[in-house]
Amino acid sequence: MSDAAGSDCAPAAATRVEFRVGLRDALGYCCALLRTATARGARPVVCAAEPLVDELDRRLWTFAPGEFLAHCRVGDAVEGRSPIVLCTGADVAALEGRDCLINLGAALVRGWQRLPRVIELVADDEAAKAAARQRFRVYREAGCRPQTLEVADETR
Repeated sequence: MSDAAGSDCAPAAATRVEFRVGLRDALGYCCALLRTATARGARPVVCAAEPLVDELDRRLWTFAPGEFLAHCRVGDAVEGRSPIVLCTGADVAALEGRDCLINLGAALVRGWQRLPRVIELVADDEAAKAAARQRFRVYREAGCRPQTLEVADETR
């Protein structure tokens, strides 16, 4: 396994990888996904560049009327108790108690193999699609069989 794929982690073949593509509002879709996932007991970590994490942080406070999606950032004192952790770094290998990685970023997140599930959210623009194709190849080279889901209505 190549170093870019994070060779210090568990076998990648045990990780289920999904690409959700065609997102007009990736952050809105992410909020809806997080609501569903945490309602089912999932403990996801969301990785993205700092400006996206800042905006996601704001949206999680106001996503739906009367609804707050509890979350924190990596390193916060409540990280272990928080159902959702937001991460601006590109490495989740050291995180404990997480069962899903949601990647809003363009780069492959190191340590992804430690988690049973990876969901790549891909915006509907050429730069995001090109970066996603690169990550798709890395996952396949690591022994995963990524699935692709074309998202018709990302705000449900």
